[in-house]
Amino acid sequence: MTIANEQPVNTKQHTDTILPNFLIAGSAKCGTSSLHSYIAQHPDIFMSRKKEPRFISSQGMSFPLNGPLDYRVEKWIVKNFDDYINLFKDAGDYKMVGESSADTLYFYKHTIPVIKKYLGNPKIVIVLRNPVKRSFSAYQHLVRDAREPLSFEDALQKESERIKNNWELIYHYRAVSHYYEPIKAFLENFTDVKVVLNEDLAKQPHRVLSEVFEFLGVDNAFKVADSTTKHNLSGKPRSQWLHEFLFEGHPLRNFLRPVVRFFTSSKQRKNLSLKIQQKNLAQLEINPEMASVLKNEFRDEILKLEKLLNRDLSSWLK
Repeated sequence: MTIANEQPVNTKQHTDTILPNFLIAGSAKCGTSSLHSYIAQHPDIFMSRKKEPRFISSQGMSFPLNGPLDYRVEKWIVKNFDDYINLFKDAGDYKMVGESSADTLYFYKHTIPVIKKYLGNPKIVIVLRNPVKRSFSAYQHLVRDAREPLSFEDALQKESERIKNNWELIYHYRAVSHYYEPIKAFLENFTDVKVVLNEDLAKQPHRVLSEVFEFLGVDNAFKVADSTTKHNLSGKPRSQWLHEFLFEGHPLRNFLRPVVRFFTSSKQRKNLSLKIQQKNLAQLEINPEMASVLKNEFRDEILKLEKLLNRDLSSWLK
Protein backbone atom coordinates (compact mmCIF):
# COMPACT_ATOMS: atom_id res chain seq x y z
CA MET A 1 0.00 0.00 0.00
CA THR A 2 1.62 3.19 -1.18
CA ILE A 3 0.53 6.11 0.94
CA ALA A 4 0.26 9.51 -0.69
CA ASN A 5 2.83 12.14 0.16
CA GLU A 6 1.83 15.17 2.17
CA GLN A 7 3.33 18.51 1.25
CA PRO A 8 6.79 18.52 2.91
CA VAL A 9 7.25 21.01 5.71
CA ASN A 10 9.57 23.89 4.91
CA THR A 11 12.13 23.65 7.69
CA LYS A 12 14.21 26.52 6.29
CA GLN A 13 12.22 28.90 8.46
CA HIS A 14 13.93 27.26 11.47
CA THR A 15 17.54 28.42 11.72
CA ASP A 16 20.05 25.54 11.82
CA THR A 17 17.28 22.96 11.88
CA ILE A 18 18.49 19.38 12.34
CA LEU A 19 16.01 16.55 11.93
CA PRO A 20 16.43 12.76 11.93
CA ASN A 21 17.75 11.09 8.80
CA PHE A 22 16.86 7.68 10.22
CA LEU A 23 14.24 6.22 12.56
CA ILE A 24 13.94 3.13 14.70
CA ALA A 25 10.27 2.68 13.92
CA GLY A 26 9.30 -0.19 16.23
CA SER A 27 7.86 -2.53 17.09
CA ALA A 28 6.93 -2.21 20.77
CA LYS A 29 8.50 -4.74 23.21
CA CYS A 30 10.80 -6.06 20.48
CA GLY A 31 14.05 -4.53 21.72
CA THR A 32 13.87 -0.97 20.39
CA SER A 33 15.10 0.42 23.72
CA SER A 34 18.12 -1.85 23.69
CA LEU A 35 18.95 -1.11 20.04
CA HIS A 36 18.60 2.62 20.73
CA SER A 37 21.09 2.35 23.59
CA TYR A 38 23.56 0.24 21.63
CA ILE A 39 23.77 2.35 18.48
CA ALA A 40 23.88 5.59 20.49
CA GLN A 41 27.39 4.52 21.52
CA HIS A 42 28.64 4.97 17.93
CA PRO A 43 30.65 8.22 17.57
CA ASP A 44 28.95 9.10 14.26
CA ILE A 45 25.39 8.56 15.49
CA PHE A 46 23.25 10.96 17.52
CA MET A 47 20.18 9.47 19.14
CA SER A 48 17.69 11.82 20.77
CA ARG A 49 18.31 11.89 24.52
CA LYS A 50 14.58 11.45 24.95
CA LYS A 51 13.64 8.00 23.73
CA GLU A 52 10.07 7.49 22.56
CA PRO A 53 9.22 11.11 21.74
CA ARG A 54 6.31 9.76 19.66
CA PHE A 55 5.94 13.06 17.81
CA ILE A 56 5.26 11.24 14.54
CA SER A 57 2.43 9.10 15.89
CA SER A 58 1.05 11.96 18.01
CA GLN A 59 0.03 13.81 14.85
CA GLY A 60 -2.64 11.17 14.23
CA MET A 61 -3.47 10.03 17.76
CA SER A 62 -6.54 10.95 19.77
CA PHE A 63 -6.08 12.44 23.21
CA PRO A 64 -6.62 11.88 26.06
CA LEU A 65 -5.47 8.26 26.29
CA ASN A 66 -7.94 6.46 28.51
CA GLY A 67 -6.21 3.42 30.02
CA PRO A 68 -5.09 3.14 33.66
CA LEU A 69 -2.27 5.62 34.28
CA ASP A 70 -2.12 6.47 30.55
CA TYR A 71 -1.89 10.12 31.58
CA ARG A 72 1.72 9.37 32.62
CA VAL A 73 2.50 8.33 29.06
CA GLU A 74 0.71 11.27 27.53
CA LYS A 75 2.72 13.76 29.60
CA TRP A 76 6.00 12.88 27.91
CA ILE A 77 4.75 12.59 24.32
CA VAL A 78 6.20 15.37 22.14
CA LYS A 79 3.30 16.86 20.21
CA ASN A 80 4.78 20.15 18.99
CA PHE A 81 7.13 20.36 15.98
CA ASP A 82 9.36 22.99 17.61
CA ASP A 83 9.75 20.75 20.67
CA TYR A 84 10.62 17.87 18.34
CA ILE A 85 13.30 19.97 16.62
CA ASN A 86 14.72 20.81 20.02
CA LEU A 87 15.50 17.13 20.64
CA PHE A 88 18.19 17.31 17.93
CA LYS A 89 19.71 20.73 18.60
CA ASP A 90 23.06 19.15 19.66
CA ALA A 91 23.35 16.83 16.66
CA GLY A 92 25.23 19.16 14.34
CA ASP A 93 28.53 17.23 14.25
CA TYR A 94 27.03 13.80 13.68
CA LYS A 95 26.64 11.99 10.37
CA MET A 96 23.46 10.14 11.35
CA VAL A 97 20.68 11.53 13.52
CA GLY A 98 17.90 9.32 14.79
CA GLU A 99 15.15 8.67 17.27
CA SER A 100 13.21 5.62 18.45
CA SER A 101 9.46 5.51 18.87
CA ALA A 102 8.14 1.97 19.11
CA ASP A 103 4.62 2.86 17.96
CA THR A 104 5.65 4.30 14.57
CA LEU A 105 5.25 0.92 12.85
CA TYR A 106 1.90 0.03 14.39
CA PHE A 107 0.20 3.31 13.51
CA TYR A 108 1.61 3.15 9.97
CA LYS A 109 -1.47 4.56 8.25
CA HIS A 110 -1.00 7.79 10.21
CA THR A 111 2.76 7.81 10.63
CA ILE A 112 3.94 7.22 7.06
CA PRO A 113 2.40 10.47 5.75
CA VAL A 114 3.80 12.36 8.76
CA ILE A 115 7.30 10.96 8.17
CA LYS A 116 7.14 12.01 4.53
CA LYS A 117 5.85 15.43 5.48
CA TYR A 118 8.51 16.25 8.07
CA LEU A 119 11.47 13.99 7.26
CA GLY A 120 11.13 13.07 3.61
CA ASN A 121 12.67 9.66 2.94
CA PRO A 122 14.76 8.71 6.01
CA LYS A 123 16.33 5.32 6.56
CA ILE A 124 14.05 3.06 8.59
CA VAL A 125 15.14 0.38 11.07
CA ILE A 126 12.46 -1.98 12.40
CA VAL A 127 12.89 -4.58 15.16
CA LEU A 128 10.56 -7.59 15.21
CA ARG A 129 10.13 -10.42 17.69
CA ASN A 130 8.26 -13.69 17.93
CA PRO A 131 4.69 -12.28 17.99
CA VAL A 132 3.48 -14.54 20.81
CA LYS A 133 6.41 -13.55 23.02
CA ARG A 134 5.96 -9.90 22.09
CA SER A 135 2.29 -9.99 23.10
CA PHE A 136 3.05 -11.59 26.45
CA SER A 137 5.97 -9.23 27.07
CA ALA A 138 3.62 -6.28 26.59
CA TYR A 139 1.30 -7.85 29.17
CA GLN A 140 4.19 -8.31 31.61
CA HIS A 141 5.24 -4.69 31.01
CA LEU A 142 1.86 -3.51 32.29
CA VAL A 143 1.88 -5.95 35.21
CA ARG A 144 5.29 -4.51 36.10
CA ASP A 145 3.90 -0.98 36.19
CA ALA A 146 0.70 -1.95 38.07
CA ARG A 147 -1.43 -0.99 35.06
CA GLU A 148 -2.89 -4.43 34.27
CA PRO A 149 -5.19 -6.04 36.88
CA LEU A 150 -6.44 -8.87 34.63
CA SER A 151 -5.01 -12.24 33.69
CA PHE A 152 -3.48 -12.42 30.21
CA GLU A 153 -6.43 -14.44 28.93
CA ASP A 154 -8.99 -11.98 30.31
CA ALA A 155 -6.99 -9.03 29.02
CA LEU A 156 -7.04 -10.52 25.51
CA GLN A 157 -10.81 -10.81 25.78
CA LYS A 158 -10.97 -7.10 26.63
CA GLU A 159 -8.53 -5.97 23.95
CA SER A 160 -11.02 -4.90 21.28
CA GLU A 161 -13.04 -2.93 23.83
CA ARG A 162 -9.90 -1.25 25.14
CA ILE A 163 -8.77 -0.27 21.64
CA LYS A 164 -12.23 1.15 20.94
CA ASN A 165 -12.01 3.18 24.15
CA ASN A 166 -8.59 4.60 23.15
CA TRP A 167 -6.37 2.83 25.64
CA GLU A 168 -2.64 3.25 25.08
CA LEU A 169 -0.79 1.17 22.48
CA ILE A 170 0.79 -1.19 25.00
CA TYR A 171 -2.64 -2.70 25.76
CA HIS A 172 -3.05 -3.77 22.11
CA TYR A 173 -1.50 -7.15 22.85
CA ARG A 174 -2.69 -9.09 19.79
CA ALA A 175 -3.00 -6.20 17.38
CA VAL A 176 0.57 -4.89 17.65
CA SER A 177 1.89 -8.41 16.92
CA HIS A 178 0.33 -8.41 13.45
CA TYR A 179 3.38 -7.19 11.54
CA TYR A 180 2.74 -8.03 7.91
CA GLU A 181 0.66 -5.08 6.70
CA PRO A 182 2.72 -2.40 8.51
CA ILE A 183 6.01 -3.88 7.24
CA LYS A 184 4.66 -4.14 3.70
CA ALA A 185 3.55 -0.48 3.82
CA PHE A 186 6.95 0.74 5.03
CA LEU A 187 8.75 -1.26 2.33
CA GLU A 188 6.48 0.25 -0.31
CA ASN A 189 6.83 3.82 0.91
CA PHE A 190 10.50 4.19 1.83
CA THR A 191 13.66 3.45 -0.12
CA ASP A 192 15.84 2.11 2.71
CA VAL A 193 14.21 -0.19 5.25
CA LYS A 194 16.11 -2.71 7.39
CA VAL A 195 14.32 -5.30 9.50
CA VAL A 196 16.17 -6.69 12.53
CA LEU A 197 15.02 -9.72 14.49
CA ASN A 198 15.11 -9.44 18.27
CA GLU A 199 16.30 -13.02 18.51
CA ASP A 200 19.33 -12.26 16.32
CA LEU A 201 20.14 -9.11 18.28
CA ALA A 202 20.12 -11.12 21.51
CA LYS A 203 22.25 -14.00 20.20
CA GLN A 204 24.69 -12.15 17.92
CA PRO A 205 24.64 -8.48 18.92
CA HIS A 206 27.96 -7.51 17.32
CA ARG A 207 27.03 -9.05 13.96
CA VAL A 208 23.61 -7.41 13.93
CA LEU A 209 25.00 -4.04 15.03
CA SER A 210 27.66 -4.21 12.32
CA GLU A 211 24.90 -4.76 9.76
CA VAL A 212 22.88 -1.85 11.16
CA PHE A 213 25.93 0.44 11.08
CA GLU A 214 26.62 -0.57 7.48
CA PHE A 215 22.99 0.15 6.60
CA LEU A 216 23.29 3.59 8.21
CA GLY A 217 26.51 4.32 6.33
CA VAL A 218 28.80 4.64 9.35
CA ASP A 219 31.90 2.67 10.35
CA ASN A 220 30.61 -0.86 10.81
CA ALA A 221 33.84 -2.05 12.41
CA PHE A 222 33.05 -0.01 15.52
CA LYS A 223 32.57 -2.28 18.53
CA VAL A 224 29.89 -1.26 20.98
CA ALA A 225 31.15 -1.44 24.55
CA ASP A 226 27.83 -2.60 25.98
CA SER A 227 25.66 -4.71 23.71
CA THR A 228 24.30 -7.18 26.27
CA THR A 229 22.42 -5.06 28.82
CA LYS A 230 18.69 -5.42 28.22
CA HIS A 231 16.66 -2.23 28.53
CA ASN A 232 12.99 -1.68 29.44
CA LEU A 233 12.59 -5.20 30.79
CA SER A 234 9.19 -6.70 31.56
CA GLY A 235 8.14 -8.91 34.46
CA LYS A 236 6.41 -8.90 37.82
CA PRO A 237 8.36 -6.95 40.47
CA ARG A 238 9.36 -8.93 43.52
CA SER A 239 9.25 -5.57 45.29
CA GLN A 240 6.76 -3.10 43.84
CA TRP A 241 8.16 -0.39 46.14
CA LEU A 242 11.66 -0.86 44.75
CA HIS A 243 10.40 -0.73 41.17
CA GLU A 244 8.47 2.47 41.83
CA PHE A 245 11.44 3.97 43.65
CA LEU A 246 13.74 3.35 40.68
CA PHE A 247 11.46 4.06 37.74
CA GLU A 248 8.24 5.78 38.71
CA GLY A 249 9.37 9.11 40.18
CA HIS A 250 9.05 8.07 43.83
CA PRO A 251 9.15 11.14 46.20
CA LEU A 252 12.06 9.68 48.20
CA ARG A 253 14.08 9.22 45.01
CA ASN A 254 13.37 12.81 44.00
CA PHE A 255 14.55 13.93 47.43
CA LEU A 256 17.81 11.93 47.20
CA ARG A 257 18.53 12.74 43.55
CA PRO A 258 20.82 15.81 44.12
CA VAL A 259 23.04 13.86 46.52
CA VAL A 260 23.25 10.77 44.28
CA ARG A 261 24.03 12.90 41.22
CA PHE A 262 26.89 14.59 43.06
CA PHE A 263 28.66 11.26 43.70
CA THR A 264 27.80 9.26 40.54
CA SER A 265 27.73 9.76 36.79
CA SER A 266 24.61 9.39 34.67
CA LYS A 267 25.99 6.17 33.15
CA GLN A 268 26.72 4.69 36.58
CA ARG A 269 23.23 5.50 37.83
CA LYS A 270 21.58 4.03 34.75
CA ASN A 271 23.62 0.81 34.82
CA LEU A 272 22.94 0.31 38.53
CA SER A 273 19.20 0.86 38.06
CA LEU A 274 19.08 -1.65 35.19
CA LYS A 275 20.97 -4.28 37.20
CA ILE A 276 18.65 -3.86 40.18
CA GLN A 277 15.63 -3.96 37.89
CA GLN A 278 16.79 -7.22 36.33
CA LYS A 279 17.20 -8.82 39.76
CA ASN A 280 13.86 -7.47 40.95
CA LEU A 281 11.75 -8.69 38.04
CA ALA A 282 10.33 -12.22 38.02
CA GLN A 283 9.33 -13.60 34.62
CA LEU A 284 5.76 -14.82 34.33
CA GLU A 285 4.90 -17.89 32.24
CA ILE A 286 2.32 -17.84 29.47
CA ASN A 287 -0.33 -20.54 29.57
CA PRO A 288 0.75 -23.12 26.93
CA GLU A 289 -2.78 -23.43 25.57
CA MET A 290 -3.01 -19.65 25.12
CA ALA A 291 0.40 -19.63 23.46
CA SER A 292 -0.82 -22.28 21.02
CA VAL A 293 -3.96 -20.29 20.23
CA LEU A 294 -1.93 -17.17 19.48
CA LYS A 295 0.66 -19.07 17.44
CA ASN A 296 -2.11 -20.46 15.25
CA GLU A 297 -3.61 -16.99 14.91
CA PHE A 298 -0.32 -15.54 13.69
CA ARG A 299 0.74 -18.55 11.56
CA ASP A 300 -0.50 -17.42 8.13
CA GLU A 301 0.84 -13.94 8.64
CA ILE A 302 4.25 -15.25 9.70
CA LEU A 303 4.46 -17.32 6.52
CA LYS A 304 3.55 -14.26 4.42
CA LEU A 305 6.15 -12.21 6.27
CA GLU A 306 8.78 -14.86 5.54
CA LYS A 307 8.20 -14.41 1.83
CA LEU A 308 8.04 -10.63 2.06
CA LEU A 309 11.35 -10.37 3.92
CA ASN A 310 12.97 -13.49 2.45
CA ARG A 311 13.83 -14.49 6.02
CA ASP A 312 13.48 -17.77 7.89
CA LEU A 313 10.93 -17.22 10.66
CA SER A 314 10.25 -20.90 11.36
CA SER A 315 11.45 -20.52 14.96
CA TRP A 316 8.38 -18.37 15.60
CA LEU A 317 6.16 -21.34 14.75
CA LYS A 318 7.85 -23.91 16.99
